[in-house]
Amino acid sequence: MESILVVDNQVSVCNLLKKYLTNNGYSVDTSTQATHALQLMKGNFYHFVISDYRLPKMDGNVFFHMIKSISPRSKVIFTSSQVNLRNVVNMIREGASSYLAKPLNPDELVEVLKQSPRPVSPSSTPEEKSVPNKILPDYVMGKSKKAGEVQYKVSKVGPTNYSVILEGETGTGKESYARLIHHSSARKDKPFVAVDCGCLSRELAGSELFGHEKGAFTGAVTQKTGFFEMANGGTIFLDEIANLGSEIQMALLRALQEKVIRKVGGTKEIPIDVRIIAATNENLYSKSGTSGFREDLYYRLSEFVLKVPPLRERGNDIYQFIDFFLKKTALELDKQNVPQFTDEALTYLREYPWPGNIRELKNAIRRASLFINDKNLVPASALPEMIKASQHRGISISGLSNTNTGPKHGEHQEKDLKSVALMAESEKIKEVLEDVKYNKTKAAQKLNIHRKTLYSKLKALNITY
Repeated sequence: MESILVVDNQVSVCNLLKKYLTNNGYSVDTSTQATHALQLMKGNFYHFVISDYRLPKMDGNVFFHMIKSISPRSKVIFTSSQVNLRNVVNMIREGASSYLAKPLNPDELVEVLKQSPRPVSPSSTPEEKSVPNKILPDYVMGKSKKAGEVQYKVSKVGPTNYSVILEGETGTGKESYARLIHHSSARKDKPFVAVDCGCLSRELAGSELFGHEKGAFTGAVTQKTGFFEMANGGTIFLDEIANLGSEIQMALLRALQEKVIRKVGGTKEIPIDVRIIAATNENLYSKSGTSGFREDLYYRLSEFVLKVPPLRERGNDIYQFIDFFLKKTALELDKQNVPQFTDEALTYLREYPWPGNIRELKNAIRRASLFINDKNLVPASALPEMIKASQHRGISISGLSNTNTGPKHGEHQEKDLKSVALMAESEKIKEVLEDVKYNKTKAAQKLNIHRKTLYSKLKALNITY
C-alpha cells in the first residue's frame, strides 16, 4: 500500500483528503505544520507528499528542498488557492510532480497520483521488484583518470569543514559532487540544502537566504525561515554563486566570518553552523576584484577549489552514464527490462561533444527511451537530430566550426543554413544584452529562456560580456 503525507494548515482539508484517499486504497498521515511534517518524514517513508504551497513560517520552496534533503525519493505535489505561474514553473523545474489549484477536485488528485511515476520505498529489495526497479544511487562517479582525480580530492576534503568551490561547465554534475562531499562529512545526517542563485532576484535574495520578519517589506505577511537557517548543522550548496549581487555577497561574507545571520527586517542575531559549498561555471578567481565578485568573499570560500571536468574529457565514463540513465529511465517508466542502445546509436552518443554535459545526456536518453523497438533496443532514429548531425558535419563544441573538409553532395547548403541560424541567434542575444545594459537576468527574461540556458548559449556561441 502506498503512503501519503498531507500537509495543510487547515484541519478540515487534512481530514477530507485523508478520508477520500484512504477510501482509494492509500495509507494517509496528516500534518498542519511544516516542521512537524519534516519530523514525520525522518521516521517514515511517504511515496507522496501533498502540501499547500503557502504554509505558516515556511514557504513551499524552502519546504520542498527540506523534503528532498530528507526523502529524495518522495514525490511532491503542491496545492494553492493563489496560483502564481512563476512558482508553478520553478517548482516543476526543481522536480515537483504537480501543482494543483484549490479548491481541490479529489478525483483529479487521485488521477494525478495514478499517473505519477511510482517512487520506490527505501525498504524495497531486489527480490520485491525486478532488476530495473531496484533502488539506484543518485549519481555515478565514473572510472576515468579525470574522474578518479576528482574522487580522490573529494575523499580528502569531504571529512573536513572546509568551504569548497566547485568549478565546471553547466551540467557536469557539480551538485552531485557537493552531495558526495556532504555525505563524506560528519554532517551527513544533517540537512543538505541546494540553492540556485541564478533564480534569486536581487530584491528577494536576502529573504530567501536569511529569512525575514513579518512586515519587513510589502508582502511579508508572515515570518520566513531562510535557507541558511534550514541548513543549520548541515551543508548549504550555493549553485551559480557568481550571480549574487554585491549586497548579498557582503551579507554572505559576514555570515562566514561571524557565523551569525540576521533576518531581513530583524535585529536578532541567529548563530549558524553551516558548511558552504559553492559552484560556478565561471572562473571566480579571475572574476573577483574588478568583475563583480568580491575578492574577500572569494578567499573565504576558496579554502578548497575543485575543478569538475566536462563529459567530453572523461573518455569511457560516458558508457557508465548511459547505462545508469537507461536504468533510471526504465524505473521511471515502470519498464520490466532495461533497454539498450543499438551500436549505431552508441556511436552517435560517443562521438557527440556534449556541450550540455551529463544533463544533456540524461535528457537525450530519457527522450530516446520513449521509442524502444520490439527488440527492447533504442534505435539511432530516436536520438535528437543535433546529435546525429554532429557526426556527419563535424560540429564542434561551439556549434559554429566545422571540421569536415569534404562534405557529401547536398550537405553544404544544410551546413550554411545551420551556421546562419546560429549566427542569427548570436546576433539576437548580443542585441538584447546591449538593450538591457548587459543585465543577464533581464536578458534571459526578454529572450524567454532560463538564465542558465542563456549562460550556456553565451559559452557555446563564444559571446563574452
